[in-house]
Amino acid sequence: MFSISPMKDLYESPMPPMALTDYEAMSKFLNRGAQRCKASGRNFDLFLDWVIHALTQSLTADSASRIFLPKTKTCPFELDDLIPLSPLRSQRRQRVQLRETNLIAPVWNNSDLESALEAFYDSGFAGTDLEEVFGGVYIQELRLAIIDAPADVDVPQVLRVWSRGSILLNSWSLGELEPVLSTDGEHWYLQGEDGEQKLPVLETRMAALYNCGLRRYAGRE
Repeated sequence: MFSISPMKDLYESPMPPMALTDYEAMSKFLNRGAQRCKASGRNFDLFLDWVIHALTQSLTADSASRIFLPKTKTCPFELDDLIPLSPLRSQRRQRVQLRETNLIAPVWNNSDLESALEAFYDSGFAGTDLEEVFGGVYIQELRLAIIDAPADVDVPQVLRVWSRGSILLNSWSLGELEPVLSTDGEHWYLQGEDGEQKLPVLETRMAALYNCGLRRYAGRE
């Protein structure tokens, strides 16, 4: 008998986890798209928009379904494990309408999610404009909200599923982030008062999404 490696099982499953996204494979797709657009005269934004949409939808879907992973193999989510923005201080807060927002708010605690679902049901599925400032960030051009405080994720996640309510988040534009944060797909490079920090990329999709966003909206090549 022969055995199949667990990684091979993942790649050949009917729906391989998108966390297996390969940065080089994404780059190859975009490079081919750029060549085709150069030859045809089409706008390359066509390819960037598709990749941004695919990566955003994958990340947001996975953040909701994270509750189904074994708790012994996971832990509460931290923003900097996805994208290292917590050392930066935004000067702007923005009210984010959840029905118009891509939301990464990885749920992890069964009891908290159950309580949030029950409260939403008991309210008659009413929307709520929440007044507290949530931990995390909002990236304007991507319409992407990321919430990382463990106690905060469940209510916004439930409201977003039913397209209700709004929240307050510290807000950044990609143009503001571009001078201080970059990635090559393997590492993040964060410019601070003490010089450059080099941090590992733990989620390839986020690195790819960030660079595609810079190319699309901040004019970065």
